[in-house]
Formats: sequence, structure tokens, C-alpha cells
Amino acid sequence: MMILLIDVGNTRIKWALLDHGNYRYGGSANHRGLPFKELAESLWGGLSPPSRILVANVAGKGMERNINGWAKGKWGIKPEFIVPQKAAYGVVNAYIEPAQLGADRWAALIAAHHESRGAACIVDCGTAITIDALSSEGEHLGGIIAPGLTMMRQALVKGTHRLKEVPEAPMGKRVALLARDTSDAIAGGTLYAAVALIDRVVSDVEEAVGTSLTCFITGGDASHVMPLLAADFRYEEDLVLRGLAIIAQAT
Repeated sequence: MMILLIDVGNTRIKWALLDHGNYRYGGSANHRGLPFKELAESLWGGLSPPSRILVANVAGKGMERNINGWAKGKWGIKPEFIVPQKAAYGVVNAYIEPAQLGADRWAALIAAHHESRGAACIVDCGTAITIDALSSEGEHLGGIIAPGLTMMRQALVKGTHRLKEVPEAPMGKRVALLARDTSDAIAGGTLYAAVALIDRVVSDVEEAVGTSLTCFITGGDASHVMPLLAADFRYEEDLVLRGLAIIAQAT
């Protein structure tokens, strides 16, 4: 039995296969502004028909319709879109309204709990930066949401007159501690803002729970943030997909 696992973020789409219990990461692609049918064919058109499709989608109802339509037309399969629950797969959701928690965050919590078996912190550096904490018993302690690096930079350009003419700093460029031009100053300021946020939250959560955390980091901007973090982080590009694999095997 082969199961197609799909993680749809606000900007990127990732996928993996669970083939008779064997997990295999497939890859990722930018989906924003692209015709979905063409993208889906390029990613999955050559696959054998899966028995199930499990999806964590935070890109809205339009994306859900696109995935549904393509999967039904291609394979006659109705995808299963996960909805966060109050408690399942060893994790207790802290949200008052459980379904308000992002499906990606729910799947990442499940993966982190199964991989760490202790208190954990999960950081996703994508379009937004999300940070969630998890007790050793699997209790979600809550989380925060902040703008991601690109969103912070866009807000600066949009909200200030003189910065509208400043070219955007390349995301892969090495950032100096103190910049000598405005573009680099924006890149450094936003990067250090993200790093300071993550470091402070990890430190405060460790103090609150009275133990060290196993820290996971994922998301497209993780590679920019991770080298500057004080805490030790495990980079897992496919953390959400690994959570989906756990859900798939349990249902």
C-alpha cells in the first residue's frame, strides 16, 4: 500500500511517500503563482496510483479544491485533509478551539513528540515564524506566530518612505553584525530579530518547564536563522511530512 503525503505551506509544497511502511521524502517546490495542474503533474504525474493521499494544508480553500480536483481526475482518489484534534497520536492540543491550530503545526508536534520522547520546541521559519512547545508527556504548551523574514522586510519597505527604493537583500547573503548600507541593514535587522525571538522563547520555556528542550527547526528560512541560534537545533526539512506518516500509519 502506497500513501502520498503532502505538506502545503503558504509558499512551498513538500511531499513524501509511505510505501508499505517505508518512508521516502520526495522533494519540494514553490507553488505560489503557478498553475496547480502543471505543478502537480510535474511532481506526481509519474507516480503509480496511491491508495491514499494525506494532506496538511494551510494555503486555503482554493488550494484544497485544486488538490481535490487533480487527485480525483488523475487517480479517482479523494484526498484526506487533516484537521487538528483535541488529543490524538500522543499529543494534547493546547488550543481552546483545536481546529484553529494550523494543520502543519499539528503534524509537526506529533512528529516531534514521537522523535524526542521528551520536552521539545518546534520552530518553523517559513512565511511566518511559528514556535510551539511540547511537554515530555505530549502536552502542547502553546505557541506563538510572528512574521517571517520576507514578511518583516516587506513591512519595512511598505511602511517607510525612503526604504521603497532600497533593493531587497539577497536571502542567501552572509549578514554582517553591523551593516554599511541600508539593504544589508534591513537584512541584518530582520534576521537578528528572528534569532532573538527564537532564542528568548526557547530560554523562557526551558525555565518554565524546568528542563532542557529538544529543539527542532524546519521551514525555508531555517538555514539562514540556524547558524546564529544559541540553542542546539535539529534541522528537519520534512518534519510535517513525518507527522503525516505517523497519522497515516495509525488510521
